[in-house]
Formats: sequence, C-alpha cells, structure tokens
Amino acid sequence: MAGLVGPDEAAQSEKQTAKGDRPEGLARDVTAIKIGDCLLGYKAVQRRMRASRWNHFRGRMREIEKLIRHRHGDIVPEADDALIYVEVIAGLALVEFKEEFVELVLGWAARWLPWAGKADIEDVIYERTKVRFSDLSADALGHALHLSYAERSALDIRTIGAFDVPKRKRAKLQKEKRRQRDRSRKEEQRRADGALSRADYLANSFSQVRPWEAFGISRRTWERRGKPMPDAATISDCALNSLAA
Repeated sequence: MAGLVGPDEAAQSEKQTAKGDRPEGLARDVTAIKIGDCLLGYKAVQRRMRASRWNHFRGRMREIEKLIRHRHGDIVPEADDALIYVEVIAGLALVEFKEEFVELVLGWAARWLPWAGKADIEDVIYERTKVRFSDLSADALGHALHLSYAERSALDIRTIGAFDVPKRKRAKLQKEKRRQRDRSRKEEQRRADGALSRADYLANSFSQVRPWEAFGISRRTWERRGKPMPDAATISDCALNSLAA
C-alpha cells in the first residue's frame, strides 16, 4: 500500500525527520494503520506541536525593551546611567544561560546601545561573573530600573516591580482594580438585561414622588383606593413642596 512503511523504517524515518526541515509549529509522528486486529503497517504523519512554555527571561527582556522604547525610543541615549539596562540584562541572562550568556548580552547591547564600546559592555559582563549572582526579584529589578508604579501600570508591565510601591501594596491595589472591573461588568450586564440604575429607580419610586399627597390622603388610603395617579404637573408641585419643607 502506498504511503505505508515497516516499523523499523518508520522508527528510522522519525529520527531523520526530527532533524529535517518541517513547517514551524509542526512535528512528525508515527501512527499504526490497522483494519480490525490486522496491522497493515505504519505511517508518518504531521501533528501540531504544543506551544513552548512561557520563558521568564524572555518575558522580562521584552518588558525592559518596552520600557526603553517608552523612555528613550529605539536607542538608549548616551548617559552616565545608560549601562544599567545592560547590567540588568546581563544579570538575568547569566542566571538563565550560565556561561553562554556573553554573546547574548553583546548582541543585545549592540542593538539598544550601539554607541557603547565593546570593552565597556565586557566590563559589565565581567562584573556579573565576579560574584555569585542570583535571580533578581521583581522589586529589585524595579529599583534597579527606577520603575515607578504609575509607569509600570501605564505600560502594563507585570514581571518587574516598582521602586515606590512594594509588592504587598501592589497586590492590594490590583485586587481592588479587579473588584472595580467586576462591579462595572456586572452593572453593564444588568443594564443590558433591562434593570434600572439606582438613580432612575429612586427618581421613579413612589417614596420619592409621593403621589398620595396630591390627593391629600395617606399612603395607606391611597393604596386601598387602587393607587390612582395624578397628572405629572401635580406630582412635580408636590415634590417641590416636599423638598422645600
């Protein structure tokens, strides 16, 4: 049968295709072809690869680049504190890639700080390797980059903290924002379902309008008489008199 191969050939084909060219996001798999209990052979098929897990280093690097674009544009200008971005990237890359981090930092610095000499970048890299460096916390990164809470919120930065608002307070503020969003969403849903807002309800409620006063009777008597309604002008006059009183 065309397209079918033996089990040994299928295994060999799978090893070869693992190294061969294939569309991005696709992988080769081997499936058995059967009719009932009769094994006819094996067939190589393409399957969709599972998306790789979110990379913490890559996510932080992208947020640092977002911060740079917001503050400086496409290139970090030459300044005394400009190399702080390289120091942060070098620290993060060292933890993630160990001894292989040097080329990554050099390439990143050439893109964002093209005016910086290679010797200056290598000095930063050397400083990172002199000490036993551990991964920076979100708040430590926020302090290093002097990232304010307002700037963090405006740029929707999530993996880096803020120097002026500690983590615990940020969590409380975020919780309150979620509550506010939930309240707004529920309110919009009630309006879509036809429910009156509180202001509209009070404006039209009998306790505010007090139509029985237009007839000079009590509310209980008004209810026994079937809740008759006076004309709108009379109701408005009664409401104004109630407010004046």
